[in-house]
Amino acid sequence: MTITRPAFGTPGWDDALVLRRAVLRTPLGLDFTAADIAAEAGDTLFAAYRDARLIGVVMLRPEGVDSVKLRQMAVAEDMRGQRVGEHLLEAFEAHARALGVRHIGLAARRTAIGFYERQGYAVDSDEFIEVTIPHRHMSKTLR
Repeated sequence: MTITRPAFGTPGWDDALVLRRAVLRTPLGLDFTAADIAAEAGDTLFAAYRDARLIGVVMLRPEGVDSVKLRQMAVAEDMRGQRVGEHLLEAFEAHARALGVRHIGLAARRTAIGFYERQGYAVDSDEFIEVTIPHRHMSKTLR
């Protein structure tokens, strides 16, 4: 598995949008708006490939001096359970540490909470609705 960081507006970023749409939006009857995509210009995208096939993505959005938001984790359905998400998180957290980040926050779908807990994230909110489904805020302090 290879993990890259495609720049905003490149073919790699566009491929990631296709995967994110298929995994995160289409099943909910939703899509990304032009404003959603434009707001990502300052984000860092991590893309996981196996044999030149995009199999997973996650995004980092700066939030203050030493905090970031983990956004849009998506793994191809046939690749789930093969540690793709774990490898993406390792790359994400290593990059965040290199930037001096101490705190990572995220909004986890109910179905993903266990995955993030196994990676050291803790639930720190009541349930709320985002993109029409239940989520909980989670966070992790980097050491």
